[in-house]
Amino acid sequence: MFDPRRHAVRPDLADSRLSNLLPDDHPVVDGALEQVIAPVVPLFVEPNARSARASEVLLGEQVMVFEDREGFSWCQVQADSSVGYIPTAALSPDVVEPSHRVGALRSFVYAAPDPESSVSAALSMGAQIQVAGAEVDGFRCIGPDEWVFMDHLVTIDHRVSDPVAVAEMFLHTPFLNGGRSSLGLDGAGLVQLAFAACGRSLPREADLQAAEPLDWLDDCAGRDWEGGRRGDLVFWDAACHAGIMVGSQHIIHASAQAMAVVVEPIAQAVVRIESSGGGRPTQLRRPT
Repeated sequence: MFDPRRHAVRPDLADSRLSNLLPDDHPVVDGALEQVIAPVVPLFVEPNARSARASEVLLGEQVMVFEDREGFSWCQVQADSSVGYIPTAALSPDVVEPSHRVGALRSFVYAAPDPESSVSAALSMGAQIQVAGAEVDGFRCIGPDEWVFMDHLVTIDHRVSDPVAVAEMFLHTPFLNGGRSSLGLDGAGLVQLAFAACGRSLPREADLQAAEPLDWLDDCAGRDWEGGRRGDLVFWDAACHAGIMVGSQHIIHASAQAMAVVVEPIAQAVVRIESSGGGRPTQLRRPT
């Protein structure tokens, strides 16, 4: 019934919002809303920095915290319901509603509205911030001695129309299992970020992206990849992999074989993934 990737349920503790689905004696707790204050923070499977990386959470994103113990917070990401452990030092209970997000692949935080001033952080596409005051020399203030180049920002409700164009911004970004930033990401992370920029929400994992009913996606058989169109999503169940059609002949995806985001002929990708044991495409989903 419960998927530990998306439901905050452990044998010893659970989200109180699920109490009606649990035994009466199962311990539950009310979550507390907190916000990420680091540029990019891992979401670990276990409360251990050497644990597998389930995902990553970006600056300004909000999480529901159910437990804080020994330096790790067990929490659920509000945007996509991912559950895992975040270093507590990367969170703050003081939640600030963002006004903008980073629309460029990445941007830097400067000590002054001057590109020659010192840099304190690098922000990835999708990071959420609140700007304050007027524009100064092309920069906006996001905190004490923290300035970001205005043209790298978009309003929080800004939407683009082409997920492929967004995905292409990540070309050559290194493959990172569980990654979800411009420093490194996996196939499902690339798909999620590309469609998020278009105002379309998707789960974090490829199998969930393929299976979750969504009224803005039409489902087709996997063999229909041969008639794919720009923006179509292609899934391999056996490989737990996802990519986006660039056109009828090519796909863009974060490839573990290439260890980077690449565009390659879809026919070539199909043969290569099948020969490595990942099977053939099992589903194509077309945005309406």
